[in-house]
Amino acid sequence: MLIKRISALILCLALALSFSVFAENTSGSENNTAAEAAVQKAESEGYTVVAEDSGLRLYGDMKTGDFALLDKSSGRIWYSGQRDVLDENSEASQLNFGRVKTEIVSMIALNYVQVSTIASTAVPLYQNSYAYCVGEDNVTVGKTDGGYRASYLFEDLDITIPVLVELVDGRLRVTVEGDKIESGDEYIITSIAVLPGFMAEDGSRDGYLFVPSGSGALVPFATGRGEIATYSEMVYGDDLAIEQEEYEGEKQKISVPVYGVKSGDTAVTAIIESGDSTARINSEADSLSSSYTRVYSEYVTAIIDDTTLFESNYENQRIIYGAEQRDSLEDYTVSYTFTHGDKADYSGMAEVYRDYLELKRRAEKPSLRVTLYGAAWKKASFLGIPYRKTMALTTFENAADITDELKEAGAEVSLKYIGWNNDGIDNRKAASKFSPVGALGGKSGFKELYSHLEDSGVSAWFDTDLMLLSKSGNGFSVYSDVCKSIFNTRTPIYDYMLSVYVPYNDRDPHYLLTPDNVSKAADKFLDKYKYDGGISLGDLGSSVYSDFKNGGVRLDCIEFFCKIMEKAGSGNMLALTSPNAYAFKYCNTIFELPMSSDGNLIFSKSVPFLQMVLHGSVSYGAVSGCDLLDCIEYGADPAYYGIYAESETLIETDYNRLYSSTYTNWKNEAVELYAEYAKIYTELYDCVITEHSSENGVSKTVFDNGTVIYTNRGKNEVTADGVTVPANRYAVTGGGADEKA
Repeated sequence: MLIKRISALILCLALALSFSVFAENTSGSENNTAAEAAVQKAESEGYTVVAEDSGLRLYGDMKTGDFALLDKSSGRIWYSGQRDVLDENSEASQLNFGRVKTEIVSMIALNYVQVSTIASTAVPLYQNSYAYCVGEDNVTVGKTDGGYRASYLFEDLDITIPVLVELVDGRLRVTVEGDKIESGDEYIITSIAVLPGFMAEDGSRDGYLFVPSGSGALVPFATGRGEIATYSEMVYGDDLAIEQEEYEGEKQKISVPVYGVKSGDTAVTAIIESGDSTARINSEADSLSSSYTRVYSEYVTAIIDDTTLFESNYENQRIIYGAEQRDSLEDYTVSYTFTHGDKADYSGMAEVYRDYLELKRRAEKPSLRVTLYGAAWKKASFLGIPYRKTMALTTFENAADITDELKEAGAEVSLKYIGWNNDGIDNRKAASKFSPVGALGGKSGFKELYSHLEDSGVSAWFDTDLMLLSKSGNGFSVYSDVCKSIFNTRTPIYDYMLSVYVPYNDRDPHYLLTPDNVSKAADKFLDKYKYDGGISLGDLGSSVYSDFKNGGVRLDCIEFFCKIMEKAGSGNMLALTSPNAYAFKYCNTIFELPMSSDGNLIFSKSVPFLQMVLHGSVSYGAVSGCDLLDCIEYGADPAYYGIYAESETLIETDYNRLYSSTYTNWKNEAVELYAEYAKIYTELYDCVITEHSSENGVSKTVFDNGTVIYTNRGKNEVTADGVTVPANRYAVTGGGADEKA
């Protein structure tokens, strides 16, 4: 009895000390009472303090591996999962059904396939850590220096997955330790969801989720959008080594490994610090089966693909499936940063990620982004013998004339020239040679254009596609040097008929060089490209794919491509098109940064998250077709593309997308748009966008020099913050500016 009383006294003293420290660290908070109660409840449920760092205190459950995180600034406890669903008498328990009820309280959830049945099974099987590990008492938890490690044993699968939870530099960091995963031979793990219920909200607080689709998008809480309102995309886009047999429509990829939640006066920014090349970001709206709106990421550990046997024999066709098998798994780490007050929104999330990237300020003054297309080809015949005829859409001399005319009209020009080398736009052979197209003027014409642009002060970026080829040559084979699928077949890259969403049957597909061969082609080309001006590497900074034939994963591809970009940028100014986050530090400028999300049903609006991260550090252009208000709100240089030749030249060719793009059709509009844009951004090009918001058709963009731009897309004049903004126009105040237009 005496021992029990002493133990009780010690427990009371410990709780009193905990509350004393808590009160000291959260003095001034309006939520002290509620937080104290939350802390007391957490400790009574078995949570103990395992780490403390800056404004966070981490409590761990040494039996289940769950955590409770005290955010001292707000006085709020964040649980690893939504534990209310476990109380059968709670509203949350009554509004959530099926697997979501246990998934939303789990630390991890995994998808897997059985090796013996993979050929016939398309849909992976599923288990989560609460139902299959905690419920079976198969969790081992031990403290570490900065937190704790929980190992989850999925006993019937013979799979153990360790999760490290710690506080580092004022952030919560959660790591699935890839090299410590233990798995038998019977099952293959295809993905591991990390904290699927941590960033989940039921609408009891104001806020939204942030999802990095395209430029960025918001998902409101408690909208009841139904079961179909879900979003799931790979970070850095789909794997290009997986054949796409049908066109799925235009969609914006994820360029940055970031997602977040604004909940009341607190925001949480999640950054996938390692394993981002194999990550998937998922978001779901509340529905009939769940009262929660949530976002989380998933570690994709094996890609599943399918192929059709006996494809030409309709009656005997058979689809079989295969799973990627990796030699080893890397760590998958997500960090969570908490911000408050006026930083508790997507602008604050952009600041967190901008600080994380540590980009250097190297932005350039505004320019008119002009993309010109050089050589193309069309089918022709001579004496009944078919051949390919090269067409000059924009010769080297034409390019010089266009830039001269634009400069004389007052525009500063940044030129990207596509289809000047190798086989022109089509890029039939690997682009490993410096071989300017003869129909455009050949090597001598290229040298004259280069010198002319240099003398006239035009920034020029000569584009080279190092990844694609459709024919053997220049030292690379279209059979042995290209990427192959899980089934050891070449992966074709098609042009699609947009009317019926299937590939053109009269066009040869392209194929992807394996990443190591792209590197070899790049070395050959860059060693021969003796010009120290600008170079563009096409989609190399935005494309990721696996080399299934040789066991190469997406991370290997990124590492190869980063070395190429580093080499290209060391001798030249480097331009990239819509690059992924890992490429930001290598490029001097970006053509066509996404200006919207992909419009998924789950989204309420698009936001310029990417632009807030990059503005002032790396210059970027808008997507061709964006209007003046788009450019001014997002700080994106106006962009146009076209040809010098008349559109009739393109009749009966494969280049319908360039129809009506003749330079004379858009010259005047481009010059006028640039002039109006430049008079504002000549003073703002190197400033950081610190805040963005939009409501009722009026957007507000704030810069770190104090300038504020209001854009009004409505049909009526609006007054915002005391500033009158004309209909379908903009107004600029602060920072020495005071302009309405």
